[in-house]
This record gives sequence, structure tokens and C-alpha cells, in this order.
Amino acid sequence: MLEVLHSLANQSTPLHHGVVFLFNGAEENVLQASHGFITQHPWAKQVRAFINLEAAGVGGKEVVFQTGPENPWLVQAYVHAAKHPFASVVGQEVFQSGVIPSDTDFRIYRDFGNIPGIDLAFIENGFIYHTKYDTANRILTDSIQRAGDNILAVLKHLVTSEKLADSSEYRHGNMVFFDLLGVIAVAYPARVGTIINYMVAAATFLYLAKKASLPGNRGGRYVRDLACATGVAVLGWFVTLLLVLIVALLITLLGRSMFWYTHFYAAICLYGAAATGKMILIHTLAKNLYYGVSIQILGDLYFDVSLLLWCCSLVWLTQRGLCSAYVPMLMVAFPLVTRLLLTKEFKHRGKHLQLISAIFKNKILWQIWT
Repeated sequence: MLEVLHSLANQSTPLHHGVVFLFNGAEENVLQASHGFITQHPWAKQVRAFINLEAAGVGGKEVVFQTGPENPWLVQAYVHAAKHPFASVVGQEVFQSGVIPSDTDFRIYRDFGNIPGIDLAFIENGFIYHTKYDTANRILTDSIQRAGDNILAVLKHLVTSEKLADSSEYRHGNMVFFDLLGVIAVAYPARVGTIINYMVAAATFLYLAKKASLPGNRGGRYVRDLACATGVAVLGWFVTLLLVLIVALLITLLGRSMFWYTHFYAAICLYGAAATGKMILIHTLAKNLYYGVSIQILGDLYFDVSLLLWCCSLVWLTQRGLCSAYVPMLMVAFPLVTRLLLTKEFKHRGKHLQLISAIFKNKILWQIWT
């Protein structure tokens, strides 16, 4: 905050809007300081938006895990200006669902000040957060630099924005937003996302329906095989969950329930074993159910199972009005498009090969005849 303040104070370009830097404490004691500012300070009535700086760890990438409420122009400002975007609407919906027992000043400004904002936080190395090991020497300068680059860029964008003068005009509407490998951020209106989701779901069901309507008994056999393979996949998920719970119970009984938090590779060994068990179970059952079926046919079948399950979750999340539905949408859209393009390409090459084969065959017959 001090570096951003120094940068803004020394720039030659005049600001269109004022900026308040609020250094406050008393956060852990029911967020009293932020409540005191937003309800009693005379400047509070002039605030149109805010950027809340949080931490649930030390270092790493600062993630945007809450925006709004509504006010899509704030998300667009972050997407347009942030140099190193790291954001996801999934984090927002999970956090606001109440699953995570935590709270930030964001709620105070939102509920008591009726002000929209952006909530971002450091989340790496959370196991030392609020402990005696949470010391200044553990703060990574790279993380501070990265956060400073993002915050300064977004702040400069906001203070020159015409939308900030009367944000109520641009208040309505939610956004689907996420980053792609920290390189670029993607954002689009939730209503557009709903249309895209249903289009992808419709295309998937048409793809599966086409296979189910094959002539003869091939269509019925495909439906039966698809149902059995889906059952195997769901059973594999259930067994995985059961194994994870058993491992977690054993670790808890040993008094090391949070052991995995401080040792990343230990988590892979402990809970990765459950995933390995699931894979072995699926392949064993698949081998017994589809003995004698080629690997290619089996692979195609489980590809369709994956599409079906992701598509069902896509429809369910979309019907519930959750922006997080973009995740299953991507898990369906890209594999389906890739499969269709590859199928078309192989068919095209197959026709060329048949044509070349026919030409050579006719040429040989002509030579034999002559």
C-alpha cells in the first residue's frame, strides 16, 4: 500500500477520482475497524468502490476470490488492467457459500456500506499463517512485487474510469471470470455463459444420441455399454472417496490430522494412493466387463462416459445459476470439438487413401489387361 501510494503521489497524470488508503487493524475481533470506518467516518459516504487486501497465507500469487456484488465493470477493470491475472469465480462462489469458515472486510463494506469491491488474498504457505512462524523474513519480495504490479495497474484504471463517477448505472449483472495459466483473464456476462453452457450441453447430447441411434442392434448395445461404463466410473469415484476418508480417519487417530498441510508430497502419497486404487478398480472391472474388446473401442466408450458425466454436472450447475459451470463447460467443449475435428480429418484422409488405392488398382488391372 505504501509503494502504491508513493507511485500515485509521484505520477504526472492527474487523477480523476480520489483514493483513500485505509490502514486498519482489529480485523480478527469481529472486523471492528472496517465497520467503524464505513459507518462513522465522513469519507465513507464518498467511496464508490474498494480493493480489499487480505491474506490467508504468506506469499505466492494473490488470488481474486470475491468481487461485486454484481457491478460487472469491476471485473472488467481487473481483466483489462491486471498484469499477472489470477482469479476465478469458483473461489467466489465457494467462499460465499459459507463452506469456508472465514470472513473479510469485504463483507463489512458490502453489507454496511453498500459498496462494491474486489477481494484478493495471498494463500500460499497457509500453515504458518497466524502462528509464531509468520515472520517478516518469510514474506517473499517476488510476491509483493507481483501484487503491487497488479494493484497499481487496476487502481490506475479505476481512478481514470468514467464508470466510477456513477457506478449505479453499471451495477446490474454478474460475470463469469477466470484466468488461463496466469497469462490472460477471461470474463463474460453470466447470461452469456448460460447460453454457451446450454449450447455445449445440447451438442453433447446430440453427439451421444447419434451414436445411440445407430442402425440394427448397435445403438442398443452402445446404450447398454455406456450405462455399464458410467456405473463403473461412478463406483470408482465412490471407492476413491471412501479410501480418502479411511486414510483421513487413520491419520486423525494418529494425531497428525494436519500433517498433509505442511508436506505437499505427503498429501500426494497419502491421497494419491486412493486415486491409484480407483484407477486399478476401474481398469479391472472394465477388463472383466469388456474382455475381448479392443483398447480403441474401450477408450472411445470411456471418452463418452466422461462427456456424459461432465455434461450432467454442467446442466445441474447452470440450472442452479452458478457461474462455476464454466469448469464442466470447458471439460466438455474442448474434448468434444477435438474429437469431432479429428474424426472429420481421419474420414477425409480415409477417402483420399481409398481413392489412391482405387487408382492404383485400376492402373494394375489396365496393365494386366494390356
